[in-house]
Amino acid sequence: MKIISHRGASGYSPENTLKAFELAVRMGSRDFEFDVHRTRDGKLVVHHDYDLSHTAGEPARISDLDYAELSRLNAAAHFAADPSFQRVPLLDEVLDIVAPAADWINFEVKNDGGVYPGIEPEVLAALKARPGLFEKSLVSTFDHDTLRRFRALSPQLRLGWLGHGLSEVLLAPALLKARALGAVNFHLALRIAFGANVALIKKAGFAVCVYTVNSAKDALRMREIGVDGVFSNYPDIMEKKE
Repeated sequence: MKIISHRGASGYSPENTLKAFELAVRMGSRDFEFDVHRTRDGKLVVHHDYDLSHTAGEPARISDLDYAELSRLNAAAHFAADPSFQRVPLLDEVLDIVAPAADWINFEVKNDGGVYPGIEPEVLAALKARPGLFEKSLVSTFDHDTLRRFRALSPQLRLGWLGHGLSEVLLAPALLKARALGAVNFHLALRIAFGANVALIKKAGFAVCVYTVNSAKDALRMREIGVDGVFSNYPDIMEKKE
């Protein structure tokens, strides 16, 4: 079972910062997940939310800022253990750190409602710019129109299905939609990651990854029911004391 560093080693360092990714690599991570946005002046950057309210305490939206403006905000301000300044990194900077160490990288593209028109070919170009990166990459997004655009651009690109507010009732229809897009992964929340659901997803032909798993007890349970990977803020989750 993959232990996927969720936004880097974000349990120990501020999420989606260079410090968090450097730490994840030092801890031996080989599987990574992070979120991709685009600034007003067209820079691909790594951050979770559409604005900086949570991380920097600023309501400014990434899409409304040039990178020079964005880089002046402290993306570590929320992290009580170490709020020392960390800027929102460029995608290329994150890849400089994680790509050489990675066996697998999940690029979660944030594009709800198409807020970043044309981001799909830009992300695809980034995946193809580094030798070997495309082959170990998977793109996921909650915006299924974005997934469709990725699929139209590249029949070979590995896609992962995510669903807003996915429930057991909605699972079967979601599997049909994911299959129609040629997705290879299906990602679901821990709250509905039960054995029967995981078995159903795997029977449909998908690899199953579960978010966000931050206790060793839950990680062990996921492994026992056949989950292929867990997204965790703690790369050392299997060794953590409860």
